Amino acid sequence: MRTLLELTADDQPETARQRARRLKLWRRLLQDIPLDERSFDDRFGLAGRQAAISGLTSWCLGYRAEPERRRASLAPLYGFVSLFLLTLIGLAESEAQRSLPQATADLGGSDRALTHDCAGVCGVLVTEDAVAEVIAEVYSPQPQPGRRRAAADTDPAEGEWRAMQRKLRFHRHGTTSVILRGATARTVHGTRPEFALKLILYPFTRIGTLTRATREYAETYGTSGTGSRHLVRIWASYDSWILMDFIKGRTLAEVVREEWQREAGVPGRPLSLRLDRLREKGSLLFDALEDLQRIAREAPAPGRRMGVHADLSPSNIIVSDADGAFRLIDLGRNYLYTHTITGKAGAESAFIAPEVKAGDHEIARADLYSLGQLLVLFGTGSVSLDGVVPDIFYMRADLLARFLEDLVDADPARRLLIFPTGPAPSVSFAQLRSSFLAELEMVQAAERGECDLRIETGWRALRELLRPLAGDPGREWRLWRMRRGHSTHPVAHRRLFTNWLLAWSLLSTLIWAVTNSTVITWLLRDLDLDWGNKLVELVQHIGGDGNAPEGLPIVDSWRHSDYHLPDWRANLPARMVGLSYAIAAPKYYQMLFAGLTPLAIGWRAGAMTRLALVTEVVMRMMAVAPCALVLAVTLVEPRWWPINSAIGQCLTWLANFVTLAYVRAVITRSRRLGLSTVPGDDGKITGLSSFAQWVPTSLFYAMAVLTIGTCLYLQLLQDVYVYALAVTSTNVFLFYVIKCGVGGPTIRVTMVRTCLAAERVGRCR
Repeated sequence: MRTLLELTADDQPETARQRARRLKLWRRLLQDIPLDERSFDDRFGLAGRQAAISGLTSWCLGYRAEPERRRASLAPLYGFVSLFLLTLIGLAESEAQRSLPQATADLGGSDRALTHDCAGVCGVLVTEDAVAEVIAEVYSPQPQPGRRRAAADTDPAEGEWRAMQRKLRFHRHGTTSVILRGATARTVHGTRPEFALKLILYPFTRIGTLTRATREYAETYGTSGTGSRHLVRIWASYDSWILMDFIKGRTLAEVVREEWQREAGVPGRPLSLRLDRLREKGSLLFDALEDLQRIAREAPAPGRRMGVHADLSPSNIIVSDADGAFRLIDLGRNYLYTHTITGKAGAESAFIAPEVKAGDHEIARADLYSLGQLLVLFGTGSVSLDGVVPDIFYMRADLLARFLEDLVDADPARRLLIFPTGPAPSVSFAQLRSSFLAELEMVQAAERGECDLRIETGWRALRELLRPLAGDPGREWRLWRMRRGHSTHPVAHRRLFTNWLLAWSLLSTLIWAVTNSTVITWLLRDLDLDWGNKLVELVQHIGGDGNAPEGLPIVDSWRHSDYHLPDWRANLPARMVGLSYAIAAPKYYQMLFAGLTPLAIGWRAGAMTRLALVTEVVMRMMAVAPCALVLAVTLVEPRWWPINSAIGQCLTWLANFVTLAYVRAVITRSRRLGLSTVPGDDGKITGLSSFAQWVPTSLFYAMAVLTIGTCLYLQLLQDVYVYALAVTSTNVFLFYVIKCGVGGPTIRVTMVRTCLAAERVGRCR
């Protein structure tokens, strides 16, 4: 090995020419290592790369147990073999990280070694003086041909390299590098500044693009003199390394993983959306991005590409132990994503904008995509692998879903369609922060200040059955009050829809209250129990001639001549069916349609606008028509209940049919326009297949009710009580409990997604 590595005998000094030749040979040996395991095994045979790593690990760790004299004689050999071993381990770790399935991105990737005991091998080897000395020699800047010595002495890279103390510690593995930490040889104001040294694994230095980007990194992304709090200060960079400040802290990937894994261990905990974490970490991320933009604005320089990170992922954000601030590292493209480096993209590629991975030159809006994915990670602990906003946002925070959709569209030109911050492609993260916080405040207001929004499943979901109106009137009222206080908010153009939706929600609530009160009151009158009702007595006295007439004024005059009160035997079927419709119909409207409008598509979408108008009419009709049919049966003629039931079921089928047609039209138009926020597969749109089944089933039920109801009305059938009981149980258990109660939230996801997509379709040109 000594002969192979051209190491001289211990008692023979090495000449400058011999040293230069030796270092050139060492660099060539390291650079010539195959990047992947298969190529390594095919080329060298032996027992494979893993066997080589195991053998070298045993030898290098065994060196530490040798006598001092032998260690001294073997120091240069040990140093190079240890660096060779570190390179092999780094390549194996890089390949393992790049081969991770994207599902592991749920918690922001992994910063822990996957292939070995990092502390027991890398951490031990790097602390050896012989290894640090070899690293200093092999990675030292090489003089450029034709350059004068005076120029070399003033080169920042060479100056900073010479100023390093030859005491290093291992920190972590990177995608194409290992990161060490150390301190300067000289003290500054009584302290030794700590640095992080990112060493590019030598085999990767064969890639000219990567080498050039590394060499120019300090010039391109240097922040000296800018007073940046959120960007790590770069000291110098060379073809194979970057020297920067060492920030004590953990990566954002580690922080998020720890938070969510701690809660994942709680048995039975439902999927949740944490608004407190979203606010806290989202604000810190906006701080860092605003700082990035400030530097680009205040310190422009030729060749500097500031203002865009382009590789904004959890592993490239350090959460400082000192103040908790986010520190951005590794700015610029990751060449793994552009296939400059072979291998899979890795788990964290889900955070990177498509245009960056495609190698496009224009990436001014790339950080918007990463911002949206990181906000999803903060709120849910997982990231969307296909760039589609998770369902929990549509279920519990549709305003945030609308904001996130405006960030994660695959087409950079279609980002900020709803929340523009200036003429494209300019981006103002300060303005975007204001929009984000305003939307977050409105979601919290709508949810009565709750920070942990959960999707209840199983028996816990049954609690929602006790809320016939699904809590929507109060939610719309609170949103309306919030928007009144945000007249200058970017969504002020939706205030017309806000007033419109609030009015219909309140109207539906009023009709629900009036209808149920009327049916229950008339049922009590049938049972001759109405005299204890003080309200009835009050109305009787006010509307009468002072003699306290029986019955109710005005409304009792509407009754047909054969409609008698009290007569519970004759009127019970009408009361049963009427009460079931009065309960189920408002639940249907409030769960599916309240707070949403197809008119979000705008007035210039041609046939889509006309279809939206028809859908809007049908949707609002369902807030009034079913209860109106029940009131007609209750106040005018109980014998109408079979016919009115059939009419109500036909209207329900019509609402389902028209709404589904609108949903499919919006989805088709979205895909034709290339909106990536709408999944390309119908099976990935939660609730769509279930809602599609509602149309034929509601048509079948409507035809059955129409046929049997007509026969009952014409007295061709006599089983009135049996049919009334069947209709009542169907309305209560099938429609209220199963379809609207249990299945309603997933159908709601389809409706919310459609209306948000329609708004984006209306703004696409």
